[in-house]
Amino acid sequence: MAIAIAREYNLRMRPLNAQSVELLIRESGGVTGEAKPFAEHVDHIMQRAIENERPSPSTLDDWNNDALRVKEFFNIIPACDIELEHVNAYINRFHSDSSANVQNRKVSFLKKLFSYAVDESLMFDNPASRKKMRRTEEKKRQRLSLDNFKAIRRAAEPWLRTAMDLALQTTHARLEVSRIRYSISEPKDGVCGCVWLAQPENGIYGTLYIHRQKVQKKEASHVAIPIGEELKRIIDDSRDSVASPFIVHRIPERQVKRSKEVSHPTQVAPDYLSRSFSAVRDKLDLCDKMSMDERPTFHEIRALAAHLFDQQGIDPQARMAHSDAKSTKIYTQDHIDWIVVPHGEVKIY
Repeated sequence: MAIAIAREYNLRMRPLNAQSVELLIRESGGVTGEAKPFAEHVDHIMQRAIENERPSPSTLDDWNNDALRVKEFFNIIPACDIELEHVNAYINRFHSDSSANVQNRKVSFLKKLFSYAVDESLMFDNPASRKKMRRTEEKKRQRLSLDNFKAIRRAAEPWLRTAMDLALQTTHARLEVSRIRYSISEPKDGVCGCVWLAQPENGIYGTLYIHRQKVQKKEASHVAIPIGEELKRIIDDSRDSVASPFIVHRIPERQVKRSKEVSHPTQVAPDYLSRSFSAVRDKLDLCDKMSMDERPTFHEIRALAAHLFDQQGIDPQARMAHSDAKSTKIYTQDHIDWIVVPHGEVKIY
């Protein structure tokens, strides 16, 4: 009895000097690796997250940068020992001066990694889920008026005018607009382009298939838009002497490093599209009384288009790839459900 009491005393009062089964298991890395530094699990967890969630290239770049910071911070901290205090320390170390939006995104990334760790029994719970998110400011960006849209369009180069027209008719953003191809043989995952009919049927010339990347894991991300007179006019007007598979195209003025978002020398990068729109806007002094944060960007064409469709009595939700929209599905050979939206056009002239 005395020996048993002495052993128990040593385990409780002198844990660093006392040997136990639990301590031996912990020193070996734990049952499932939970006692190993969390940094050793990050690469595997990232691989799972990428396979499951299929982030866009820009999002993946952010993830990879964040993963490097996570591995640096949790280099000696066992996965099973991570608590809320570590989450706070991580944010304070790398993002103490960042905005509320940025800090919230970084906490969400930790929450994502830790959720996979919990799933693999590396952690008992997710401490990042207990972190209180910071309050974010209301959106400052002002809406783009139809008059300002027309003014910018009149002053824009032909390729930018084409991009604006496509955004207005499709309600889609810069990434999707920059990826629309003149012709594709069939709808495919991750591809935006036109499938043409051999002969027009009831004023419809074909279908424009758009895969919206921002919601790519949701059913609503695959949208099929009928090509009517207005869309066909925009596509026809965009054709010129430049041999390009993309409707929005231009020949670069100088050789620069190609963006990860483009696959052809004539394809316009989404960032360049946004910057060009904003440059014309500012050149015309349309928003000179607004701060830079308030001035409408190319993305605001999406909201303007939704408003104009709504005014015509056409529900824009499905066209915009909103997952809560009422819509019709078609099933293609690649086992993808495409949301078919009714034919509709915005006529502003």
